[in-house]
Amino acid sequence: MSSDIYRIETQDAESFPTCGSQVRHFSFFFHLTHLFPSMDIARVYHYLFEEIADPRVAKFPLMQDPFVVMLILVVYLEFVLHIGPRYMKHRKPYKLKNFLIVYNCFLAIASGIACYGILTSGYTTNLSLGCEPFNISYDPEPLNMVSWVWRVFIMKVIELSDTIIFVLRKKYNQTSFLHVYHHSSTVIMAWTVCKYVPGGMWTFIMIPNCIVHVFMYTYYLLAALGSEVKEKIMPVKKYITKLQMIQFIIMLLHTVQALMPSCDPNKKFVACMYMMQVTIMLYLFWGFYKKAYTRKKLE
Repeated sequence: MSSDIYRIETQDAESFPTCGSQVRHFSFFFHLTHLFPSMDIARVYHYLFEEIADPRVAKFPLMQDPFVVMLILVVYLEFVLHIGPRYMKHRKPYKLKNFLIVYNCFLAIASGIACYGILTSGYTTNLSLGCEPFNISYDPEPLNMVSWVWRVFIMKVIELSDTIIFVLRKKYNQTSFLHVYHHSSTVIMAWTVCKYVPGGMWTFIMIPNCIVHVFMYTYYLLAALGSEVKEKIMPVKKYITKLQMIQFIIMLLHTVQALMPSCDPNKKFVACMYMMQVTIMLYLFWGFYKKAYTRKKLE
């Protein structure tokens, strides 16, 4: 029955030549209005996590449904907000120097490789920086893009360790709302992109993100080498924050294309999610930058 409803909605959308494509992009919202009132959980599950999802990622680890990822985030939040601080209350901070060197080196290199992987899975051949449609294809290049998008998602899960490390080192000033929200929401966004739109223009956002992370984790790597090195590179820190804000502006400018009538990228609702998330992050990072650097300069 759910597929019948979807076909009817698609036909209705196509019957309006001026706005049919716009309605069709949001047909999943109309579909849900038929599903939720009946409280048919099985049908809702099938629709959300199978029918409108990309079938190419169905067998990838953590991609069948969001429940394991949600559990990971719940455990993460519980540890960094409650369990971790209680555990460390009467303990000395862990130094973790060798671990930090390996960890930051791994993420800096992995971010660079992921950027190269995404670029060479379409952007160096047939994908442009403009409005690019998302289509499910089993050709080698699109499949390669899917695998790289999944790897980026896994990296975002691994990067939750940043906060755990701060807690174990008792760097509580760094476990701010900005930091915790940034890491947890990025995991959700990366999972959403991988599950529903691992291709087309939706993958561009990962390129500037990976580039910024190369610089960021390289900075953390150098800082982990010792206090002398850390003091020398400390002035670079504010420029990394600037780079992060520039990244968000680039993401916004690129994503806004999807809202134009002439752009037909498929699943336009992703653009709304992107823009809301990136706007929040830009606002939070700008607030942090003003507090950490602008006010200090004035003082």
